[in-house]
Amino acid sequence: MKIAIATGDGVSVREHFGTAARFQIWELGSGAPQLVEERHNAPACGAGWEPGAADPMQRSVDLVADCGAVVVARIGECAVTRLDELGILAFETDDPVEVVLRDLGAHPALLAKTQG
Repeated sequence: MKIAIATGDGVSVREHFGTAARFQIWELGSGAPQLVEERHNAPACGAGWEPGAADPMQRSVDLVADCGAVVVARIGECAVTRLDELGILAFETDDPVEVVLRDLGAHPALLAKTQG
């Protein structure tokens, strides 16, 4: 299963879903977690948003639509609702990326909603 982690430095989870400039995409399976790619995002909130442009929140949701879960420091209800409609779980944490991967890998039941 793919997990999208909003991280600015690749080490810590300190990005809000709406302002995340990039997501690391990790594959969690039976072996060690594998970093698959980094996806650059046009943040949905804050500077750079132009009225009349395509829905910026939807662009962010579409960017992670193939993932089973998103891990961020914070996420608003609108984004949670849109992700939930796609069967994507949203987790808030301030843990380091390696701790997130360890914990999600050790507790696959947390991700069970997205696998079926």
